[in-house]
Amino acid sequence: MNKVTQIIIIIMVFVSCEKNNKPINSDAKMNDLQYLETEAKIQELISKMTLKEKAGQMLNIGLPSLLKGEYWDVRDSVNFDPEKFKKFIIDYAVGSIHNTPQYPAERAEWFQLVKKIQDSAMQKTRLGIPVLYGIDNIHGANYVNGSVIFPHQIGVAATWNTELSRLGAEVTSYESRAGSLPWNFNPNADVAMNPLWGRIAESFGEDPYLISEMTNAYIAGSQEKGLQNSTSTAVCVKHFIGYGAGRNGKDRANAIIPENSLYQYYLPPFQKAIENGAMGIMISSNSVNGVPCHLNTHYITDILKGQLNFKGVVISDFSDVEFLVAAHESAKDMREATKFAVNAGIDLLMNPYDADVVDLIVDLVEKGEISKERIDDAVTRVLRLKFYLNLFEKPYNNPNEYPDFGSEKHIAINYQTASESITLLKNKDEVLPLSANKRILVTGYASNSINMLNGAWSRSFLGRDTTYNDPSKLTILQAIKKQVGVQNVDFVEGTDYLEDINSDKAALKAKNVDYIVVCVGEIPASEKPSDINDLELPQVQQDLVKKLAKTGKPIILVMVQGRPRIIKEIEPLVDGIIMGYLPGQEGGRAISDVIFGNINPSGKLPYTYPMYAGNAVTYYHKKTDIRDINWGYDGFYTQYNFGFGLSYTKFEYTNLKISKDTIVGKENLKISIDVKNIGKREGKETVQVYLKDLVATVSPDSKKLVRFNKILLKPNETKTIDFVLTTKDFENVGIDNKWIVEDGDFEVQIGPNSKDVLKQKVYFKN
Repeated sequence: MNKVTQIIIIIMVFVSCEKNNKPINSDAKMNDLQYLETEAKIQELISKMTLKEKAGQMLNIGLPSLLKGEYWDVRDSVNFDPEKFKKFIIDYAVGSIHNTPQYPAERAEWFQLVKKIQDSAMQKTRLGIPVLYGIDNIHGANYVNGSVIFPHQIGVAATWNTELSRLGAEVTSYESRAGSLPWNFNPNADVAMNPLWGRIAESFGEDPYLISEMTNAYIAGSQEKGLQNSTSTAVCVKHFIGYGAGRNGKDRANAIIPENSLYQYYLPPFQKAIENGAMGIMISSNSVNGVPCHLNTHYITDILKGQLNFKGVVISDFSDVEFLVAAHESAKDMREATKFAVNAGIDLLMNPYDADVVDLIVDLVEKGEISKERIDDAVTRVLRLKFYLNLFEKPYNNPNEYPDFGSEKHIAINYQTASESITLLKNKDEVLPLSANKRILVTGYASNSINMLNGAWSRSFLGRDTTYNDPSKLTILQAIKKQVGVQNVDFVEGTDYLEDINSDKAALKAKNVDYIVVCVGEIPASEKPSDINDLELPQVQQDLVKKLAKTGKPIILVMVQGRPRIIKEIEPLVDGIIMGYLPGQEGGRAISDVIFGNINPSGKLPYTYPMYAGNAVTYYHKKTDIRDINWGYDGFYTQYNFGFGLSYTKFEYTNLKISKDTIVGKENLKISIDVKNIGKREGKETVQVYLKDLVATVSPDSKKLVRFNKILLKPNETKTIDFVLTTKDFENVGIDNKWIVEDGDFEVQIGPNSKDVLKQKVYFKN
């Protein structure tokens, strides 16, 4: 590009940004001139492209489509099919690739296969545009063999420590880039209101504020060094929108979301993510109010690209354009589905098996059914992300330049995250921590499995394949044996997920021990395989606990599961309850350390734990949601409240102060609370701040989380914790679907969870 052309294009881009009231600078750590020069390069490249080349940039295929054999064949090596490779990479010049070769390749092998793709794309196509490689590195670089596997997001949320979310993302980005994988289909910003939904494990829970804070920390860890840095990955926040709100609790189910609820609960995490630099958004597989998200122009173009001013890539989920025909029955054929999706605002179509959509897009544009402007917008966004990631200059990374890959440093961060996630839910008569010189029976489905600790997306999609498990990682049983000695531990399997193995033997063995540690849980699963029909913990696992309880020995119940399972019948039978979530590779070690007191647990629930399967209600419910059969308001039946979690020490909250009784307009409200460790151990406590609007035209929620702070206190130490609330914190979505604050009383609530709070009233006046 000559200098005059470059200057002209820069001026045109500048004027366009000013005209459309869009920020000149970007979220790629560029200065304004770098941004304008990049935009100029994009426009020059687009000016040279044919329609087919543009359509090719809008296709994301699955890697197995380039390999010998059928797409879903089991493989243990990468063997490119020359004809398929030429078709997709050279002839169609596809813009993006995702997925694995159906096994977790070593980082050196990832480098080789990505290098072959990129070298071919950049040297053998007319314009030499690199491929954008994206992958589901959900909890660590889980598809790069040898990487660190972190707790799933629900466990990270349970830490209530945003720094751990940031550090986990930083490690994930580093280890992803060690495999030349620059784009991560994560984090998950879905609001998970229904615990039946299996992918709640991959979410940050039920609260929009907690989700936003954890999501933004993850984005910072992934991108804060700048997308051009060779240790950063671009995020792709998902799933837009309402994926966690399926009416029946099943994956990909239709959600019913009124517009005011959309703005109040579901949009804020995505809005914050975009403001904090997210350059990828994945569309939700489900429908909302009967309208499939993949053809919802209002959601994608009007809200996401319009109101939220998103400038990055909007990508479909796996085969979801095709599913507009096969699943949603909203399009008569693939041609119509492609038309609907592209016109709705999708820029990159994840069509894993073939390149048909490229030809369809060309035909639709030539026949005037998709505008050239829509295509140019889509391609601009795809190219922008490629330039931001510096793929034109450095399309792959030397794996030998990542010495910290799988290192002790990264393992330590993983261990700390697992440790701080573990949530103590019951500790009758302070039975925990256990003494290391007692005899213990370990039993239960989750007691001796790394796969159970890791959950789905762990070397394999469902996480059930044991082939690539790291033998150096400890199950709960192995960690306990290492802790107290093999001679002090008895082990009996007890049950499988749904079937009895030898529970009678477990009960017999229990008679000769001092304590019983029974580990229950779920089979690793995601997406449709994670669907269940009953929120109750499987009966066979409950029956094991009942048999063990008859021995009269103290029982510690350890739950290894991504969602809360109903335990109301067995909860009274056990003395201690530990929620482990899906804690990852270091989970066995961390759980054992909690059991024996090497760790003082500090996790807090990121969701409301229901007592009844048919009464799953979030903490921010309406008052009418909890009307009981006696016409009172005592129908909020929880096993444990949102934000709940015990410690091996005790904390006392006193001296709640607010800076003024009345706040006017844009004034801030300063809050302080004294928190004292009145126990005998050092411990971490999460101070939680809630606001309740006492009267509002739109029926107010019971309360909403607006701040939190995790602190460390030594025995007898007191800290004064300060918070500042702004007018934005007092706002709620009104009848006209806009954020407003009505004059009236609010209640500031501060405490260790959403129920046990100190209260102070404040009046808000516009």
